Amino acid sequence: MMGTSHAATGVLAGGAVALLCGADVPVTLTCAAVGAGAALLPDLDEPGSSAGRSLGRVTELVSTGLRGLSRRVYRRTATPRELEAPKDGGHRHLTHTVPACLVFGLVALGAALAPFGAAAVVFAMSALGLGTVVRPWRAWGTVRRRRRAALVAALVLGACTLLVEGYGPAPWLVGLVVFAGALTHVLGDWLTRSGVPLAWPFTVRGKRWWMLRSPVAFHTGRSRVEDAIRVGALIGFPVLLALGAPLPPAA
Repeated sequence: MMGTSHAATGVLAGGAVALLCGADVPVTLTCAAVGAGAALLPDLDEPGSSAGRSLGRVTELVSTGLRGLSRRVYRRTATPRELEAPKDGGHRHLTHTVPACLVFGLVALGAALAPFGAAAVVFAMSALGLGTVVRPWRAWGTVRRRRRAALVAALVLGACTLLVEGYGPAPWLVGLVVFAGALTHVLGDWLTRSGVPLAWPFTVRGKRWWMLRSPVAFHTGRSRVEDAIRVGALIGFPVLLALGAPLPPAA
């Protein structure tokens, strides 16, 4: 799936997790923005992706390192059958597994437990996610204006998390939302023809890196199904918020 589609589904996933955990509206909105960014994290194995370019040289180096790590893990864990015709093992391998999603969530949890960490994670994930979500919204003006608006919104969410008591999500919720967002990305790519190693590290039909895909898989960026998923997620979030948000206490 395209980055904009991943970010849109991350909005829905982050908001849904917050509501299921009993969060109020401000925290749910923050979690939706965090989920949008987290849903781009598995593509950190691609330096040219939205996540890989998000912080310039810093994330490019991280992406390059993750791609190299993915290749090494692939070579060391591939079965003899796979090594007969080995793949590159870079993009859509290690970071597109369920264990990797758990690691993303645990890293976010650890960062959120540090002083000012929760606000930093909220800002970084929101800036990445919202900047990607608004990319196709041409009615909002130029690309620069849209990016600036997303950055301002992320700054507000991060500042409120830091300065307003009870506004930001708890560290455990930050970690859970990042895990859910990353997992949403993996499941989204499972819907495409390229598939993902969803069963790793278990062996399926003699392969540990078997690229599993949906029976109704579509081509990335060339399917109305993907368009419907993206639009449905963005429409579904406010509907879910209206139906699931806890009512304010009676006066």
